[in-house]
Amino acid sequence: MTPRTAQLIEGANRALASAQTVLEAGDFETAAERACVAMLRLAKACLDVDGFSPGPAGAVCSEYGRHFVQTGRMYSAYFRWLLDAADLRKAAASDIAAPIDPGAAATVVERAEIFRDATTRYVARSGRWPT
Repeated sequence: MTPRTAQLIEGANRALASAQTVLEAGDFETAAERACVAMLRLAKACLDVDGFSPGPAGAVCSEYGRHFVQTGRMYSAYFRWLLDAADLRKAAASDIAAPIDPGAAATVVERAEIFRDATTRYVARSGRWPT
């Protein structure tokens, strides 16, 4: 695993821990934002393992879909979850949007945790996990 992949996974783990903490405290907008950050970092980690280095969130989503979903290498629902999390993050950041529903925030955090587990398995299968 490259140092960048390790940093992305560690950053995702920190973002997920933060998401869980603020979710429990009732800060649903921040929980959704942190879960989305975690998912984007995890998608970048998957791409990094395969030699890709996309930049902004939109590029990450697009490249992840092209590289993993269209080829059938990862479960297609993960891509949908990534897009949904990005949309929820935009809504959370918007002053005119309705408040984030507690159920939606909890769902995106749960999905981010599942995505983390899938990413961990993918990186381990790639043979690039540290021993």
